[in-house]
Amino acid sequence: MTDEGAGDGLSGLVTSLPQLVFGCRGSGERTWPSPQWAVFTGLPAARSLAFGWLAALHPDDRRATVDAWAGAATTGEYVVEHRIRRASDDTYRWHQTRAVPLQGPPLTLPGGTVEWVGASVDVEDLYRLRLEVAQAEEQLRTLVEGVPQLLWRSCDMGNWTWASPQWLNFTGQTQEETHGRGWLNVVHPEDREATMAAWSVARPHGNLDVEFRVRRADDGAYLWHRTRSMPVRDGQGRIVEWLGTTTDVQDLKELQEQQQTLLVQLQNRTHDLAGEIRERQGVEARLRHAAEHDDLTGLCSRSFLLDRLELVLSRQDNRALPRCAVLFLDLDRFKLVNDSLGHQAGDLLLVEVGKRLRACLGPQDTVARFGGDEFALLVEGVGHPDAAVTLAGRIIKVLQRPVRLEQREVFTSCSIGIVHVDHNHPVAEAVLRDADIAMYHAKRQGSGGYAVFSPAMRDNAVEALELGTDLRNAISRGEFRLHYQPIYDTAAGTVTGVEALVRWQHPQRGLVSPAAFIALAEESGLIREIGHWVLREACTQLRAWCDAFPGLNLYLNVNTSGAELRDPAYVAHVREALSAMQLDPGKLQIEVTESIFLQHAQLVGGVLSSIRALGVRVALDDFGTGYSSLSYLDRYQVDTIKIDRSFVAGMPARPKAIAIVRAVVELGHAIGIGVVAEGVEEDAELQVLREVGCNCVQGYLLGRPLPASDITGLLAAQVGTAPR
Repeated sequence: MTDEGAGDGLSGLVTSLPQLVFGCRGSGERTWPSPQWAVFTGLPAARSLAFGWLAALHPDDRRATVDAWAGAATTGEYVVEHRIRRASDDTYRWHQTRAVPLQGPPLTLPGGTVEWVGASVDVEDLYRLRLEVAQAEEQLRTLVEGVPQLLWRSCDMGNWTWASPQWLNFTGQTQEETHGRGWLNVVHPEDREATMAAWSVARPHGNLDVEFRVRRADDGAYLWHRTRSMPVRDGQGRIVEWLGTTTDVQDLKELQEQQQTLLVQLQNRTHDLAGEIRERQGVEARLRHAAEHDDLTGLCSRSFLLDRLELVLSRQDNRALPRCAVLFLDLDRFKLVNDSLGHQAGDLLLVEVGKRLRACLGPQDTVARFGGDEFALLVEGVGHPDAAVTLAGRIIKVLQRPVRLEQREVFTSCSIGIVHVDHNHPVAEAVLRDADIAMYHAKRQGSGGYAVFSPAMRDNAVEALELGTDLRNAISRGEFRLHYQPIYDTAAGTVTGVEALVRWQHPQRGLVSPAAFIALAEESGLIREIGHWVLREACTQLRAWCDAFPGLNLYLNVNTSGAELRDPAYVAHVREALSAMQLDPGKLQIEVTESIFLQHAQLVGGVLSSIRALGVRVALDDFGTGYSSLSYLDRYQVDTIKIDRSFVAGMPARPKAIAIVRAVVELGHAIGIGVVAEGVEEDAELQVLREVGCNCVQGYLLGRPLPASDITGLLAAQVGTAPR
């Protein structure tokens, strides 16, 4: 029968308790909830019976809560932590719920039989505290593992109980090997006794500070470390353990030893003040010499020459002829020596150059090394401007004599820029700037020469700088244009191909010829980007002509530089341009000059082979003006040779030129290579080319480079139909 009095008794007993008390069966089905449960959860007693009480639990915790009852029967105790919803603010709070079997016979209540009794205790604050402690422990662990010092714990007299990962990584010991006094095994044998003595001293005072050497696992070297420790005391002030750090002080020890050595040296010299002063003066003299001279060659430094030049400028009589000159010198192809023989050989060459330059100058003159392979000479007492030119010629000859480097004879040359110092140079830097400009002007004329500065050179340098800046923006601004020069069949008199020629439509300068910017583009590295644009644009136009005149067999020539061929992506660019326009590869011909084979010949040859593997043809431009032309025809795969205009111009009156052109044409026919004559400007030249059997020509006589629209009209007139 139902024991209603027992239920009322339980309610009265637990009403004052903060816990959420309950009675349940062994399966977890609740048969009696306390009033606090209904108040806390907002769940009426009737709805909390059986497993209805689970509605007050967080959904993520319900399964684990029910599953825990399965093991309770075996253990005799039910313990679980879960979140219970608090009705007052609709939040879930962590509780620990415990239940045990009821002592004595089960109680029968209106809600069912009570076999187990339990209570849920709010542990939210404890749970948060645990979380904070765990976070703090994680932060402490991260801190301990992150500090550079080697950390440890000891119970007493050096008996370690724990060592940080840093100690283990440094020494190679395991955690177990460090325990007790096992850590002493990696301490230098000579330091162990003193280390343990330090523990004995620290015991009554509570502070440990000792230095000893620790063996590093990586190389077995012993490095000095300083160990410090403070004791941890209990409530009665007794030492319960030691926490300590071991810090690498090897550098400090070495510094201390150096300082001690210096101190001894200073102490040994204090008896002779005069000697110390003389030594100091000697040091100062050496430092001054080092600041004013180049370490390698012993020549003056840049700063010394600038100071000397400023002094000369301050004394210069503006009304007189220039009384001094500056020669700026740069060795030609010096990088080749470094790359082939090594930097040591390069240094020996620089030393020898310095000696020869000194021998060319008078005692009042100054020679300085400016770094790398650059030198500057300040020549004073110049009676006439020609004196500096004469000196430059003598230097060039002197440096052309061979230099013996590592059992090899090396020949070098130089480029020299000459500036006569006058009232146009207010400061030394202005003189060096103009000398540098003149030197680069000389270098552009070819190695082994000199150039005398003129204001026009500076204007050209400024203009080149401005032009280079504009050139970098030309592609993004869409300022490049393509003109096309027709290539004619001499027999039929029809256009069989066109050569794409880039032009620059500058917003202020107008149409700029390639001669004015191609060299600048190659120096700045922009030639690759420009070449890529030309290739895409020309292929797009060829596609348009193929669509407009489907019966016309027209091929396209595109000029390519050595820098483009050395670009690893060049072959892919060609392939992409052909694919994008769906062009027959045989309609595209890449023009190269003989000069590309002078450097990286093997690389360039491989690229040309890859291009021909696509079906694209290769033409050798300016044929006959370079080096070893015939060997190139034998070594590399070429489809066409283009005879340079220097052989075509005035050819009717030049029997030797006619013979050369005839030989080239016959050679082309013999080895299956097409021949095109460039620069045809007179009818007589065209007639001779026909007579010697040259099948294709181009030049101003037949057609100047024209915009694509004009070429379209020319092709339309040739086929007799309007373009589609």
